[in-house]
Amino acid sequence: MNVRRLLTQGGAGIGGTVLLAGAMWLHSIEPKVEAGELDPIRGSGRIGQDVGNHEFVVRVERVEAARSLAPSLSLGDPPPIGSDGVYLVVRLRATTRRAPLKLTSAELETPGGPSYRAGPRTGAGDVVQPEFQPMIWTPTVFVFELPRERVAGAHLVVGTGGLLPQLSAAADIDLGLTGARAAELIRTASDRYDVRARP
Repeated sequence: MNVRRLLTQGGAGIGGTVLLAGAMWLHSIEPKVEAGELDPIRGSGRIGQDVGNHEFVVRVERVEAARSLAPSLSLGDPPPIGSDGVYLVVRLRATTRRAPLKLTSAELETPGGPSYRAGPRTGAGDVVQPEFQPMIWTPTVFVFELPRERVAGAHLVVGTGGLLPQLSAAADIDLGLTGARAAELIRTASDRYDVRARP
C-alpha cells in the first residue's frame, strides 16, 4: 500500500475525529442567551414617581381594585362583568421625550409567578389608549385581572413594544403592593367599577 495514501487517510480520519469531538463539545456547552439581553431598556421607580427612559416618562397616580366592571353598554341595564379573582385598575399619566408614541404593552409582573396582560374581559367598558405627545402629560388607565393571591408584590411594566424588544423602551413601576396594602385593596374592592367614568 502506498505510504502517502495511508498517511492521507490516517490524517483525514484523525482530523474528522477532532472536528466531531469539537462539534460535540460546542453542542454540550450550548451558549445561552440571557433573557435580560433581549428585554426592553427599562427605567424603574415607584408609584407616584416620574419613571423614564429614552422614549417616555410615566407616573402611576393610583391603584384601585374592583370585584366587577361596568359593562360597555348600558341599554337594558346589563349585569356587571365579574371576576373569579380581582381587577386591578392602574391610573397613570405619561409624556414622551421626542416623538408621539403609544404604550402598546402593559403587564403586571408578579413575584415568582406569571405576568398578566392589560385588558378587561369582553363586554366590560374599556379605555382606548391615547397617543402620548412630547411635553404633554396625558392620563390613561390599564385594567388587569388576576387571582387575589397574586396581587401582593405585583409591579407594572409598560412599554412601546415592537418586533425587536431589545430596541424598545419600558418602565417598571413598583406599585407598593405590600401584603397589607394588597389585602386592604381586595377587601375594599368596588362593584360595577366604570373605568371610563373616573378621571
